[in-house]
Amino acid sequence: MLCVKCNKNYAEVYISGKYLCKFCSRDEIIKRVRRELSSTRFLDRNDAVLIVFPEFYKDVSYLIKNVINRICKECKINFSFEEISDEGDINKTLWDTVIKIKNSTENKIILPFTADFYLAYLIYSTSTRKYYYINLYDIIIHAFDKNIFVPLYNTPLTELKGFSEVTGELNVKDELFNIILKWSKNNFSDNEIYHSFGNSIQLIMDNIKGRCNICNALLTSTDFACCEYCSKSFSHLCLGPLQSKVEEDH
Repeated sequence: MLCVKCNKNYAEVYISGKYLCKFCSRDEIIKRVRRELSSTRFLDRNDAVLIVFPEFYKDVSYLIKNVINRICKECKINFSFEEISDEGDINKTLWDTVIKIKNSTENKIILPFTADFYLAYLIYSTSTRKYYYINLYDIIIHAFDKNIFVPLYNTPLTELKGFSEVTGELNVKDELFNIILKWSKNNFSDNEIYHSFGNSIQLIMDNIKGRCNICNALLTSTDFACCEYCSKSFSHLCLGPLQSKVEEDH
């Protein structure tokens, strides 16, 4: 099958409902990120930006840097990177990521998470009843007096196959999460699900009772002021009342 856009090269990537060659698929992703940068006004020409990533997102993190540099060739953005070890517990890995963001000196952060990761985390959270970091799903997140940009939140990894920087599939050490990743990839090959599950996340967030006083994790119980990870690491700070979602929003 030929690419439906250029009608010259062999179609290798299914993206936005179209079969594209790797060259046209790159253009499609670059246009998508350009639109998101424009709509959010996340970047200025001389910004310092920190990309925080779990180790299984290293290739995507450097791809994001390359795409942004290609979009804004006249910019002089100072990128820095912080790699987070995969702990074998996806929530612990995300907690380490959030704490790194909270303690960073930069106020502009990029996360490399893709739509297939968020879908797997939605299923994982529902099955474990731990929705801690489902609030990281959005194009822009405001937390800890920082702006966090997630340019690929609605783009699955399969749509990035046209880029040589992306060398493989997501493979995490959390066994249950890895099973869910592979299951969702096999069962949602048309990619449309990755652009439509955001409403389910919003419904869950609307019913959350509170947040961790330190890392902002979503908590379904009002019995504790902190999540399990902050309680272990910052026990002296976890003695106060739970921060309600209503209080946090105001």
